[in-house]
Amino acid sequence: MSSEIENEFLAELNHAAGPLLKLGLYDSPGEFIKDVTSDFIKHKIQFYKKQIKKFEKKYSMSFDALSRKLETGAAIPEEDDWMEWEAAENMLKIWKNAAIETGISA
Repeated sequence: MSSEIENEFLAELNHAAGPLLKLGLYDSPGEFIKDVTSDFIKHKIQFYKKQIKKFEKKYSMSFDALSRKLETGAAIPEEDDWMEWEAAENMLKIWKNAAIETGISA
């Protein structure tokens, strides 16, 4: 990382975490980063779970079942939903992996 980028990063971190550190809400910038990261990852996981539940309710089946059904043909709205559902499934896996990699229980 270049020193210019590092300086910008540190300035942004100080801007975001500084007031919270001064108020005693966090003991260190590292604690702040871990907390914000944890909340963000958990939020993303919940968001994609809700997306998936919306599709499961709409189609009354799992993504895999819909995928098999659409192999024989589909209308454009079904294909659009399938693509959005697939993206939600993929993003959920990615964010769950991010939780594992960062040691966050999600």
